[in-house]
Amino acid sequence: MKARARKARAAGWLVLVVGALAVAPTAARAQGEQGAPAGAQPAPASAQPAPASAEAAQASREADAAFARGKELYRLGKLDAAYEQYRTAWSLKQSYDIAANLANAELQRGMKVEAAEHLAFCLRSFPATGNAAQHEQIRAQFRAVRKEVGSIVVKANLDGAEVSFNGTAVGRTPFRHEVFVKPGTVAVEARLAGHEPARVTLEIPAGEVNTADLTLLPPAAAERPAPSAPPPPGAEALAPAPREGADTVGPRPEVLIAGGAVAGAGVVAGVILTALAVGRDGDADEQRDALVREGGPAACAVDSPKCAALRDALEGAADLKNAALWTFVGAGAVGLATGAYALWGGGAPRQGVAAARVVTAAPVVTAGGGALLIRGTW
Repeated sequence: MKARARKARAAGWLVLVVGALAVAPTAARAQGEQGAPAGAQPAPASAQPAPASAEAAQASREADAAFARGKELYRLGKLDAAYEQYRTAWSLKQSYDIAANLANAELQRGMKVEAAEHLAFCLRSFPATGNAAQHEQIRAQFRAVRKEVGSIVVKANLDGAEVSFNGTAVGRTPFRHEVFVKPGTVAVEARLAGHEPARVTLEIPAGEVNTADLTLLPPAAAERPAPSAPPPPGAEALAPAPREGADTVGPRPEVLIAGGAVAGAGVVAGVILTALAVGRDGDADEQRDALVREGGPAACAVDSPKCAALRDALEGAADLKNAALWTFVGAGAVGLATGAYALWGGGAPRQGVAAARVVTAAPVVTAGGGALLIRGTW
């Protein structure tokens, strides 16, 4: 009995030891997974930091070095050399302090548009814990230079379009901030593959914000059919086979009713949009008059909630006017197509008549305007 008991205890200890050895690797893996972030993989012993992070750190160090050289050169009175160092630093890293020093050098070189861009960036990114006196100095510089340049708010119906001012590319839509330009005539153009270019020409006065609304439309799909080859000499042209039926069938009433209803609804919608646009224009005029009374003609030289509200009102009025215009164009196109169908469409030749009569009408709308394309054979 004692021998069997000793054997049973020995077998139990053996089971416990084997179980512990089997569970230990699993427990070690579980502990490692709990200590690592979710989704992390064990890194090999020879793993190195990501190249992108190393390159970014190196670029930041080079930018800081160029920035320090620029400040030293500026202190020595070497403005041109300091400007080049600031430009190098800005190309490597965009920060508010580099933007402020670069803008100061640009102002002294007469580069007002570039200075406005960098001062605006500096004010947007200025830290909340930054020096208050320095912040106010930058604001004063921005207010002064903004009176001498214009700006354009670019709006487009599609993202990814390349925008150019007077043939010079300035970026792709959407634009998060206004773009500063020299006062004068600016031709704004947007291009996107598969769409007709959108263009608008603006007269930009100094100290004012202008909006460029760009609508990119797909090209007209209708194309002229290829001309058919002439029949060989001596051969008679085959007349289209006549339909089998009794008499001519006129235009379908449901088509005429639907076309008239759509055209009428378009006219009503255009009238409503026009009335809304007039009301929005009136609101904008009242806001502008109030701002002029409070701060004079240059009341919006510096951004303020009231000036932003005025710009929103003007932009809303322009959007409503565009919507009304295209609503009227669409209603007119549908009305013309319905009238053409009423006059010539829907007919079938009488029995025994060889000639066939086919009429098609389609509206064509592009960025430059609209038209009605009518084709027919009699």
